Amino acid sequence: MIGQNALTAISLGAPASSIMVELSFGVAIGVNALLSRKLGEKDMDGVSKAAGQGFLLMGAVYLIFLVFGIFGVRAFYGIQTDDAEIIELGTQYTQIVMICSFGLMLQTITERLLSSTGRTNGAMAVLLTGAVTNMVLDPIMIFGFAFVPAMGMGGAATATVVGQCAAGAVGLVLNIKKNPDVEFQAGAFVPDGGMIKEIMVIAVPTTLTYSINSILTFGMNQVLVGLSLAAPAVYIIYNRVRSFAALPVWGIRNTIISVVAYNMGAGFRDRVRKLISLAMKASAVIMIVGTVLYETIPDLLLRIFSATDEMLEIGVPAFRIIGITLIISGVTIMMSGVFQAMNSSSKALAVSIVQAVTLVGSAALLAFTGSIEAVWFSFPISEVVIFALSAVFLRGIYRKYLSDGNTAPNVDLKGVGV
Repeated sequence: MIGQNALTAISLGAPASSIMVELSFGVAIGVNALLSRKLGEKDMDGVSKAAGQGFLLMGAVYLIFLVFGIFGVRAFYGIQTDDAEIIELGTQYTQIVMICSFGLMLQTITERLLSSTGRTNGAMAVLLTGAVTNMVLDPIMIFGFAFVPAMGMGGAATATVVGQCAAGAVGLVLNIKKNPDVEFQAGAFVPDGGMIKEIMVIAVPTTLTYSINSILTFGMNQVLVGLSLAAPAVYIIYNRVRSFAALPVWGIRNTIISVVAYNMGAGFRDRVRKLISLAMKASAVIMIVGTVLYETIPDLLLRIFSATDEMLEIGVPAFRIIGITLIISGVTIMMSGVFQAMNSSSKALAVSIVQAVTLVGSAALLAFTGSIEAVWFSFPISEVVIFALSAVFLRGIYRKYLSDGNTAPNVDLKGVGV
């Protein structure tokens, strides 16, 4: 409701914000996998130590983005556009999100500790706290209410970081009060080079895998902004709506990482096969809902974001073109989670690289037609390619670790969850 340039500013800043989220999430996944393995091995001291090292690494991640938030944000926007309003709006928003990202770091690690130990209701409470707080504060801080002044883009960013801090606080309390598997002993926070290495062996490829998506977003923005300033605004709406539609899929995927890692550590291969099968079927069914929404009411989805006539003209066909592959997209997301739980993060990284190259490359080629509608076909093209590649990788994992011919009582998956 601030305007089209505000949405475009958010879209152009999304790669930087996404890398911050992805790096924190990569570390959390590393802690998740290591902690789940320690639980499977009944090593409770190792569980607490893994949690402590996770907090240390999150602190290091925060320092990186604190520096970028202070010194690098305006330059980041300047290399993408020369529109002064977009640069100002984007800098205002992204600086606050980066400088105050300590809330995000706390939320991410505490939520993953709860998920890793099977307390998914607590993890859900953390995420809901952040989401609800953000939604309540957004209109108040953006447009003003009672004694709170209208802060525009700054208010949107402030609502975001307050929500993250609230979620992090809830997560910390729940871990202390309701998570007996993780004991916050002073010794657990002493840096342990061996454990940090184990976490980073998982975290680095996982972060690279997710960071490819940020590079992808950056590349797509450059293609789209060359055709229309409204196109990146449509793209950010697409990403937001898709994220919402896929939330249950990501929830199952994150759970699969913990549960598969635990059961592989305990040697229960048959259970792992059943878990993977159930997760794949569930993700396909869930994304049917998203497909229906994209194909039937794209205009309504866009109007939720106060889309202009130009955005509607671009966005309605875009949503319908992209929506045709949402179902296989959900299955691909689930396969990526399986790769991370089965010592195969390199495969998840390869899939992300192929996706970025295929999507941005085909979009750039289609842009030569001069038709923005043609560019949206790059999404179905890339989804089909990475689905086929992921299926090939998954078949190899089944043969190596989960085939009936493998009679070893425990598959050797040191660092399971990678």
